[in-house]
Amino acid sequence: METRTPTEGGFEQAPPERFTGPVWVKYGPGPADGSTTVVVVNFAPGSRTNWHSHHEGQYIYVVEGLGRVRSRDEAGVLAAPGDIIWVPPGEWHFHGASPEAPMVHFAFNGGGTPEWGDPVTDEEYEEGF
Repeated sequence: METRTPTEGGFEQAPPERFTGPVWVKYGPGPADGSTTVVVVNFAPGSRTNWHSHHEGQYIYVVEGLGRVRSRDEAGVLAAPGDIIWVPPGEWHFHGASPEAPMVHFAFNGGGTPEWGDPVTDEEYEEGF
């Protein structure tokens, strides 16, 4: 068994080539072989991921603030604490904070490395909300 307490493994700045705006991540314990991962993600207002997809899907569990989640060519979802969002395998999407408030969520990612795409433009960030 492996555990990580709140004082272990602090937050680190997310890779700027995969995010727009200030974002911090904290990785949960687990294997380094690319299987299922848990990540706590802290988004500043207006910050967001690039477009990306997960080979085995992703669950997003919002714990604080207000967020936005949207798949390509679909309406967006406003996310609040307690919301659980399932993004199916291979579905291109983004997630991040609302323009007015920060957002913290847990991301439960299926196996494999995500496929990362282009940054989400300001127009795409506003579209569908």
